[in-house]
Amino acid sequence: EPETVMGYHQLGLLSSETIRPFDRNRSGTVFGEGAASLVLERPADAKARGATILGEFLGSGCVSEATGILDLRPDGDGVSRAIELALKDAGVAPADIGIIVAHGNGTRASDASEAAGIRRVFGTAGPPVTGFKWCIGHLIGASGALDAVLALRALREKIVPGIATLKEVDSDCASLPVSAQPQAPRSQLALVICRGFGGMNVALVLGAGV
Repeated sequence: EPETVMGYHQLGLLSSETIRPFDRNRSGTVFGEGAASLVLERPADAKARGATILGEFLGSGCVSEATGILDLRPDGDGVSRAIELALKDAGVAPADIGIIVAHGNGTRASDASEAAGIRRVFGTAGPPVTGFKWCIGHLIGASGALDAVLALRALREKIVPGIATLKEVDSDCASLPVSAQPQAPRSQLALVICRGFGGMNVALVLGAGV
């Protein structure tokens, strides 16, 4: 919508070229068009009707940094707490995660604070990190659903897609195992991170289908 574009532009959040998640020269986000959906049901019901199980929802965490509509804590507090809640809900440890699908919207404050939040949980030994907004744009309300769908597909293909627009990792994000080249997941569990205005942070733990 024109109002949304104007609002993001006035806030200095839009890039004039492309989305470069975690890159030293990132300059903002770019809107995209798209949609995604997921159908959730109990495993027994899916098996009873002969459905192909594409993945498993294992746990989630949702927190707010309560800093206002636009402000983000630079230490990644909200990101780390959402991740910790999701891991606890799923009953898994940080070392069990095989791939992280980051929010990665290409804005300077969001990427830096997201990287800090991931470091607080995983240290410097985290799994491969990727993101998908660089190639499809930011779908705003639909971005989390599509990230979940693509995370499940990545697990099924046993590949962590690279971030093709990444040229040089910013020093604020230097410890993240991000790459322009494909990587191999270290397990069949994915962590998906979604962020929104108002300091909202959500994390999902997903497993590959059986």
